[in-house]
Amino acid sequence: MSDAAYAAVTARVIDALERGTPPWRKPWHSTSGFPANALTRRQYRGINVLLLSLSRFGDHRWLTFRQALELGGNVRKGERSTEVVFWKPVEASSQEPEEERERKRFPLLRTYRVFNAEQCDGLRLPPVALDREAREHERVPRAEAVIRHMPDPPGVRTGEGAAWYAPEADLVGLPAMASFRSADSFYATLFHELGHATGHARRLGRPGLGNTVRYGSADYGREELVAELASAFVCASIGLDNSLVDDTASYVAGWLKALRDDPRAVVAAAGQAQRAADWMLGKTPGLAD
Repeated sequence: MSDAAYAAVTARVIDALERGTPPWRKPWHSTSGFPANALTRRQYRGINVLLLSLSRFGDHRWLTFRQALELGGNVRKGERSTEVVFWKPVEASSQEPEEERERKRFPLLRTYRVFNAEQCDGLRLPPVALDREAREHERVPRAEAVIRHMPDPPGVRTGEGAAWYAPEADLVGLPAMASFRSADSFYATLFHELGHATGHARRLGRPGLGNTVRYGSADYGREELVAELASAFVCASIGLDNSLVDDTASYVAGWLKALRDDPRAVVAAAGQAQRAADWMLGKTPGLAD
């Protein structure tokens, strides 16, 4: 991914934040589904969830120009594509021993372009439907299941005056649920703090987490962005509405500072957030493709 591509992605996110709309805040239970490839049905991950969430489309299905043809349709003339990324494993020469090839193996970030199903005609796809299973009385048990099954969870204490995570005690604090605008907002905030906790040395060991990080610093802003995106990914996976979570001006200012200081920050944060979300969901953390 070129520097220009990083800058373009970051500019789109900054623009959304400056307009007061964090692009990862979505009423996921009222959308047609989690962003996915229309042909393979594989869900997008990491930065791609964020990139596709910035679109104006209501359909969650995306596909390449060639895949549109495979599905019996076509992309309408004049439609503009959306850039997404994936990690391609690169290995050393096949002439080297297997152990040496594995040691030299590394991921390379590539880009490709996709179109939304709404930009196409004639696709052999069923009409989209809202997720009727994501009603509130079902979403809350899903959220509780995530908390209950999170590997090696931190301690959680409710009834606090604010939401926080204390790395030295490995403890999450949270106001009582009645203090929030909805149950969805309570769980979205809890997943934000649990997102921080995944960075503890005994879990993912994420740099930038701990007492040495100064409030308001670039490291602080990056860590807050990771936790925020991790919460968004978990909410999206279980259909929670995180659109009503209150943002303080300092949070938004911190996110903006992190993005302006480093055009690559949002891509890196999305990758770390995907690994954090995988941990919370009990999945094996991997590359956020």
